[in-house]
Amino acid sequence: MAHFATKRYNYWAQLGILTAFCGAGLIFGGLLSLLPLLGKLNLKDFTGASSATLMDKIMVPANATALRWTQFISTLFLFFLPPFFYALLCHRKPLLHLGFTHKVHAKQAILVVLIMLACLPIVGSLQELTEMLPWSKATLQQFKEAEEAYNKQVAVIARMDNFIDYLISVVMIAFLPAVFEETMFRGGLQNLLSRWFKMPILAIIITSIIFSAVHGSYLGFLSRFALGFVLGWVYYRTGNIWLNIIGHFFNNAFAITVLYFSTKPGQKLDPSKIDDHFPLWIGLAGIAAVYGLFKYFEKISKNEIDRPGEEVLIPGYIDTNNPFLSDVENMGNTNQS
Repeated sequence: MAHFATKRYNYWAQLGILTAFCGAGLIFGGLLSLLPLLGKLNLKDFTGASSATLMDKIMVPANATALRWTQFISTLFLFFLPPFFYALLCHRKPLLHLGFTHKVHAKQAILVVLIMLACLPIVGSLQELTEMLPWSKATLQQFKEAEEAYNKQVAVIARMDNFIDYLISVVMIAFLPAVFEETMFRGGLQNLLSRWFKMPILAIIITSIIFSAVHGSYLGFLSRFALGFVLGWVYYRTGNIWLNIIGHFFNNAFAITVLYFSTKPGQKLDPSKIDDHFPLWIGLAGIAAVYGLFKYFEKISKNEIDRPGEEVLIPGYIDTNNPFLSDVENMGNTNQS
């Protein structure tokens, strides 16, 4: 269920406020995220060095802890704090608006995990499909080089020399990004767009495109779009951000776990191992499985599905000056009487 902004901000203003907070988060988060790297680099490293050379000097195993903190700070300021402050400014009950006040039932959580598992062959098939598209050799080579650079960063941040390192990686790379990104993309952006457009599916598509683009993976764009769409559908039907966090966390943690157990002690991590490719027909089977699981998910979640995608007043809150729809005033007056 989506709720009206209970302060006088129209949709353009709400988008502007969210965008402004994101811009501020990008600037302050970018600056503060450099603090863990102080002492790791000399000023000479920044003089006359190309970005690629500078990244090579930063992305070394010795900087793993500092880089984890850098990632934590940057994602906190870019993905979590902006939607939280936006909801705090625009809505009477920010946590309710974002979806943090819902309860999670065991059956729902298990089904969300099964849905994410069923998405794995879809993700692999879409990555296979992406590489089959008629790219030029030069373009495809650039895409692959970008993936290699990304995998190199992941290999350093996700350094797992022992089980403690594995647990730290699960928290820093799986859990915290799941909380931060779902708050931003589903609780903030999709929530706003679905209320604005009155077309929740369009809101899911736009949010999923932005969600995938932000990750900067060309070959994985369609794969992340599909995951974003599935997570968006979960949020659309329940408004429960915790279910999204569970699904997103499982997807990330599953990859980290496979990477940990597939790497022998002392062997260098190779994130490309978790980029499985599947034939297209397996991807179609995955779509059928996801559809069936979602049908059952909706069946057990029917009590939580209350006018999904529609905008309603927060229970117990009466606003006779609501700036959006005239019939809301009537609803408020009815509640008041």
